[in-house]
Amino acid sequence: MAESSASGVGGVEQVLEDLRALSGEVATVAVFSGAGELRASTLPPGVDRDRYASMLMALIALAGRVARENGGSSFIRVRIKEEGGHVLLISLEGGGALAVTTGPNARIGLIFYDMRNAQRELERMLASDEGGPR
Repeated sequence: MAESSASGVGGVEQVLEDLRALSGEVATVAVFSGAGELRASTLPPGVDRDRYASMLMALIALAGRVARENGGSSFIRVRIKEEGGHVLLISLEGGGALAVTTGPNARIGLIFYDMRNAQRELERMLASDEGGPR
């Protein structure tokens, strides 16, 4: 079930559900605004939404800081591999991010490809939600 933090993000939720449906290897998908707000997610029942969002925002903030310390303006993509799977992040225009968690045997290249396709659609939707250019 997709959750959202604001009304009117049904299209964003659909993009997240579509991304998750493309691969059985994707466990969760979430999109964050540039202000660090969890805009929408595909969290299963029983997951503490606030805790989940806080942990991912910490990773997103660290990735951005590391990129700036190395002379960049922001991160492009991050992969964290752990025993139970992966955490994948892609930055969005305006400082937001798309986050995906996977199982341990996920085909990361294919998931990043699908994430990049979703990235374009999410950036368009989020820009129009915030009154930016379409």
